[in-house]
Amino acid sequence: MSPSDLSDPAAPTVIVAGAGMAGLVAARQAQAAGARVILLEKGDAPGGSLALSGGTLWCAASYADLRRLVPLGDPHLGRILVEEFAAGVDWLREQGVTLSRQPSLPDRVVYLMQPGPRAAVAQLVDAFIAAGGTLHTRSALAGLATDAHGAVTGALVHPADGLRTLYPAHAVILATGGFQANPELRARYFGPNADRLILRSNPHSTGDGLLLAQAIGAAGSRAMSSFYGHLLPAPPAVVPTHDFIAYTHYHTAQAVLVNRLGARFTDESLGDETSAQAVARQPDALAFVIYDAVVYRDFAVRAAGGGARASDTFHESAALGAPTVQAASLGELAAGLEEFGVYAPGLLETLHAYNAAVAAGAAHRLAVPRRDHAYPLTTPPFYAVGLTPGITFTLGGLAVNGDAQVLDRRGLPIPGLYAAGADAGGIHNAQYAGGLCLGLVFGRRAAQHAVAAAPRGNAAAQG
Repeated sequence: MSPSDLSDPAAPTVIVAGAGMAGLVAARQAQAAGARVILLEKGDAPGGSLALSGGTLWCAASYADLRRLVPLGDPHLGRILVEEFAAGVDWLREQGVTLSRQPSLPDRVVYLMQPGPRAAVAQLVDAFIAAGGTLHTRSALAGLATDAHGAVTGALVHPADGLRTLYPAHAVILATGGFQANPELRARYFGPNADRLILRSNPHSTGDGLLLAQAIGAAGSRAMSSFYGHLLPAPPAVVPTHDFIAYTHYHTAQAVLVNRLGARFTDESLGDETSAQAVARQPDALAFVIYDAVVYRDFAVRAAGGGARASDTFHESAALGAPTVQAASLGELAAGLEEFGVYAPGLLETLHAYNAAVAAGAAHRLAVPRRDHAYPLTTPPFYAVGLTPGITFTLGGLAVNGDAQVLDRRGLPIPGLYAAGADAGGIHNAQYAGGLCLGLVFGRRAAQHAVAAAPRGNAAAQG
């Protein structure tokens, strides 16, 4: 069936909850397969975290690269992700989205949306509407309807200014974007201080898909305790929502991170997206990054690139009001940090032990090993900034199979229910290899299977 066949009374109805990357892709793919599609968006306008992103679409270059980048991720789902990414890029271009290939590391393939992600959102939405799709904004998913066998038969929708309405459907695709905007769920899965995390993504992604699917028996995935995020200036700083990248402290990989006890707690060289998860489990979800003049010059001050403006992360963080210290010696730095509740004697012991290990080429033998990028703290002035994790999306979610079908707690597919993007968990775990790629690949797979599996001719489910 082609999109032109939507007058066919046997055309299945598919509801897509969430109009970010996964939802827009799923909606367009379901249309291409011949379905009537109702697209729900909780916010005032479509776009979700895609619209707030830098528009970078990337994935591991090969399955072997993915396993090295994300060794704890689901191997079966990971293989599908890598093997279908190129076809997804071609499909996205066919939808009118402009993607330019970017230079990158050899283990990844990177594209940038041109002129930006909001243009991609507009293109996909316009194409969806032109093909006969129905878009409801300010409309939250409020429940899932099931039959006596447990199959999903529709969705309960709650408009911001109206009554809850049941929409019958042959399939529901959950693309609500994860649960990063839900402080209670963050504290449940990431630790008691994780309700303090800074949201650097869609404020409407509060776990609706996860909670409502679990209410009808869906299983959670692995990776529930991990998320993708970056380290940002800590409160009382308030990071501008349009400028997250400029304020991200990527250079923690070349620096030292300590908690309020003055102790290191993670291998910083794994990258700030990994360190962010470790900081979430520290007291007050707070850490202090410490570095010297060499790291400041080479890494903390960044030129424009990758969709971000040039930035001086230390001085701009200080201007926002983040806890900061600049000092001529490590002793003076420790004394300054004591004003922010850091245990100065413990901090000095940590920093001196770190410097001694680096000088001896033995940083990997520290109690908390440092395996790479072990820059010494030797060249004044010395810098410290208080950091709190900014969370972009959750890596855990609903358990799914390779067709993006949501699984119940027996491991069996729930008929008519699918999840894609951040609502489908376990593809990445602890580390990650691209975010928008999840919505692209599994949004398409969910839509393809949902339409193919839908029974034909059920007038009661045409909505």
